[in-house]
Amino acid sequence: MRTMLFLAIAANSFDLFATAVGIHWFGNREGNPLLAGVAHEHWLAFVAIKGALVPLLIWRLYWYRHQTPRLSTAGLGLVTVALTVAAGQWLGWIAGVMQTHGLSRF
Repeated sequence: MRTMLFLAIAANSFDLFATAVGIHWFGNREGNPLLAGVAHEHWLAFVAIKGALVPLLIWRLYWYRHQTPRLSTAGLGLVTVALTVAAGQWLGWIAGVMQTHGLSRF
């Protein structure tokens, strides 16, 4: 479970970094419809939510492992997979951009 907690928080941190690079350097949009408006209109609020609130919620889900172990394990696994897939999609996208445009976009 600790490994899943670490992976979920690490994937969220990488996703925050990738979102920042994508929005500011490549003109992308936030993929999460709940955070899209905040990401483009209130950047500091987005960083606070994505960088602080989401890890706290992930940690809270980890904390529930004693009360509801199956639900906590499934939820933490789902969060980890979702964030890892999002980060993987971003890496695939950036690889395509780098292949077609080179390093000039940076």
